[in-house]
Amino acid sequence: MFEKGSTIIRDAKVFDYDYVPDRLIGRDGQLASMEVLFRPLANHGRSCTAMLIGPVGTGKTAAAKCFCRDLSAYCATKGSPIDVIFVNCRSRNSEAAVLLHLVQHFDKGFPERGFSPDQMWRALRTHMANEGKDVVMVLDEVDVLLKKGTMDLVYQISRFTDGGQGQGRSVSLIMISQEPLNEMLDEASFSSFRRANTVVFGKYGYDELREIVLQRAKAGLLPGKIGDEPIDMIAESAAEYGDARMAIELLDRAANMAEGEMASEVDAEHVRGAKAMIYSTVSESKLMTLDRNRMLALLAVSRSIKKNKYVNMAAAEKTYAVVCEEYDTAPRKHTQFWTYVQDIEKLGVIQTIVLNDSSGRTTLISLPGIPSKVLSEKMESLLESSSSKEER
Repeated sequence: MFEKGSTIIRDAKVFDYDYVPDRLIGRDGQLASMEVLFRPLANHGRSCTAMLIGPVGTGKTAAAKCFCRDLSAYCATKGSPIDVIFVNCRSRNSEAAVLLHLVQHFDKGFPERGFSPDQMWRALRTHMANEGKDVVMVLDEVDVLLKKGTMDLVYQISRFTDGGQGQGRSVSLIMISQEPLNEMLDEASFSSFRRANTVVFGKYGYDELREIVLQRAKAGLLPGKIGDEPIDMIAESAAEYGDARMAIELLDRAANMAEGEMASEVDAEHVRGAKAMIYSTVSESKLMTLDRNRMLALLAVSRSIKKNKYVNMAAAEKTYAVVCEEYDTAPRKHTQFWTYVQDIEKLGVIQTIVLNDSSGRTTLISLPGIPSKVLSEKMESLLESSSSKEER
């Protein structure tokens, strides 16, 4: 069943959320800020803290992993290697679960049950003393944990080396959150941080997302298996949310669809199909609000666009005339057809763009949220249903 070789994908791991590329696109400023914050650790072994704040898909986790990888490499060259422990607080969503993960980093066989938080803290300190390294703890999605009122964990980690608890080894803390943490932490915990320790991650723009998609495509797909047009479509779709995760997932889904069809490359139709799987803007109920004339116009657009990113208005109108003849309906004139297109765009089913060049004014129509083949079949079914009702 799974024996056939890959025709599109070279390395599927490139599309995993855990994958960290050699170069992080669009986050040089944030990495530079983290470098400044952690110089005391890198050069003097002192504890440091940072809070990475920003919406989902803005590269916070990837930046933390990339930074810790480079920090570890630098410290190793200086003869003072560090330990990095990464905890996802969405899956480890209690103080006990996080503590257990920290202890099991040093002791894989530490029991899942039967130990209190105090006992686990003591075990952690003992392991750290025996290990003899400075430690960086990264709490990803820490806002999930803090919303449950778990403040003591952050306080204990941030003060871990006070009074010799860490046996002379420093413990640094990086917290990653979608929301600002100042209102979630109590005064005692927040006192260990400074507002200047906050590194803000804004949403990605189109150009950055396009570069990210291109980077992942080069690493994860076989050469020549995706062109500029599908890459543009993926970047445009993800730019609406500024979300790199969405862009990578769209590329992954589109590549798998192309491979499943044994296609020669990833095309625009595969991207539309991937977007429909992840987040479709086209519902059956939305299409049913169209009257017969607008259904015919939309069927014409879906048939004429095929595997392309766009179809121009003239080509769509020619197909519209053929569709009207097929459904025994008199085609409306150009102005009325243009009105139909505008009405359909207001529903969010299609998008239009007007280009002005030396040859004149051209309107292009795109179909961002659903494969043209799927939409054609839906419209044919709805038109058949409406014809049956009229006959009754």
